[in-house]
Amino acid sequence: MILDNNDGLLLIRHDHLYERDWRNDDCYKLIFSPYGQAEYQLSQGDISIGQNEFFIFNPNIDHKQLKATKEKFLVEIQPSLLKETALQLGFKVIEPEFSLLSYRHAQIHQWTSFIRDFLMINKDSNPMSNQLFLENSLAQISILMLQYGSGSHQNQFPKIISKQNINSVLNALKESYQEDWTLDQMSLVAGMSKYQFAHLFKEETGISPYSWLQLYRLFKSQQSLIFTDQTILTIALEHGFNSVSVFNHLFRKIYNKTPTQFRSIHRK
Repeated sequence: MILDNNDGLLLIRHDHLYERDWRNDDCYKLIFSPYGQAEYQLSQGDISIGQNEFFIFNPNIDHKQLKATKEKFLVEIQPSLLKETALQLGFKVIEPEFSLLSYRHAQIHQWTSFIRDFLMINKDSNPMSNQLFLENSLAQISILMLQYGSGSHQNQFPKIISKQNINSVLNALKESYQEDWTLDQMSLVAGMSKYQFAHLFKEETGISPYSWLQLYRLFKSQQSLIFTDQTILTIALEHGFNSVSVFNHLFRKIYNKTPTQFRSIHRK
């Protein structure tokens, strides 16, 4: 089923889940995986989207769908709508830019569950009703993407409403993200075994504790790249990375550009 207008589209599909053609679209694309693992190939490497996780493609990113479990749920948003929404919400950005990382957030999950249920129940509704529903839905998901989709457009890292012991760890990591955290130290803050903690953290956020920490370090480094003249090496070390090569590699993997390229673009 597809609903579309000039601002974007909603798509639910249960066939052709193993397509192998490369695509390059001039829109933002949110992929949600309701039943299990979805896999996409990018030039940077393969992306795996776990159950109830989402991934946002920025415009003009080469990608190829390798697999989707039982269902493909896709939202396309035209850049003009997302830019307009960003301006209305007070984001000071040239263009919203999302991290190339699958993620999990309760607000996105809640929205996608409602949309999927509505579309399946009302797939034979009259076209005018569907168009009104689509218009409102695209406006809603644009807001949610900007608020909860991790990316360089944000001044604050997306908040997660999680279980208390996970929140305690998240707060501790934010306060001392430059430190060389171990899984044992994180699990000690959570008050559980490291195996329990790692499983619960992944279940709540969609990524591992260390991946979350690295993503937060990248987020914090953005301000130094844009507003200071510090060297890339200095910024990397001050934000908890052991080497500039690790910082450069991860930055390029997540943002599809080097820190130097990011600095040049955002300073303009």
